[in-house]
Amino acid sequence: MEGSPDVTQQDVVPERPGHVVGLHALGTDVDLHVTGHDAADLAAQLRERWHLALRPERTPHAPPPAGASGPSVGTDPVVVRAHRLAPGDQAPPWTRGGGTVADSDPRRLLQHLTQAVTHAVITARTGDLLMLHAAGLADPATGATAVFVAPGNTGKTTLCRTLGPVRTYVSDETVGIRRDGGVTAYLKPLSTRRPDWAGVKDEQAPGLVGLRAPAADPWVAGIVVLRRDPGHRGPVGLEPLDTLDAVVALTPESSGFMRTDGPLRWLADVLERTGGAVRATYAEVEGLEPLAAEICARRSPW
Repeated sequence: MEGSPDVTQQDVVPERPGHVVGLHALGTDVDLHVTGHDAADLAAQLRERWHLALRPERTPHAPPPAGASGPSVGTDPVVVRAHRLAPGDQAPPWTRGGGTVADSDPRRLLQHLTQAVTHAVITARTGDLLMLHAAGLADPATGATAVFVAPGNTGKTTLCRTLGPVRTYVSDETVGIRRDGGVTAYLKPLSTRRPDWAGVKDEQAPGLVGLRAPAADPWVAGIVVLRRDPGHRGPVGLEPLDTLDAVVALTPESSGFMRTDGPLRWLADVLERTGGAVRATYAEVEGLEPLAAEICARRSPW
């Protein structure tokens, strides 16, 4: 395998999985097929990091686990393959949408697996969820969810770590909104940047920082467009957005938007029911606490 330019991720994975880790993520059943060097250890690490999204064994017609928010899509789980190469083996090229991840570096393998699962579940839900690239935190009792929209690597995970322990965790990556206003949780590991891990994120179990799955079904209570400005001084600057400006700000931070039936009407309805989006300019996420508290205290308009 080493030195062969024709080797692909798919080539290194046998047909039969050694271990299967079952997830329920973004309303989608996912089977992680784990093989290769020390596969049992890799499977254990995946169960630890994805602990909020683990899928319990259940009959096909049984409800999803608490906090899963929505029925499973389709009848068969989406399959993502994880193959741990032996130390020193060269990893073949990887693509986010390939459905297979093979690597000898366990840290990189875990990060690529999170990205592969994210791609798989977004693909599965395209067309029936309004998916925003956002962090979501919910009131534990009512399910009222504050949706904080922002591009990647701009502080959504830090927001969840900081403001999440007194609430419930919905996602640090993708918030899926149903047509009835309900929110479908994506309870993935927290993808955290570390200064001592150059080029690789640390996939951390949400429970390690006090995050827990929703107990009440989440529903969208308000949408915030985040703008982090390290030079900002004073309280968070709040700028209400009219519907057109909000649509312009939100659509670049969406997934599968134009492959959805009537996406503009759908998004406009969400905005109008929840009082419109607001742009929040801030320096540190702690300053967003009053805004999160206000949104999570709202009554449902749905």
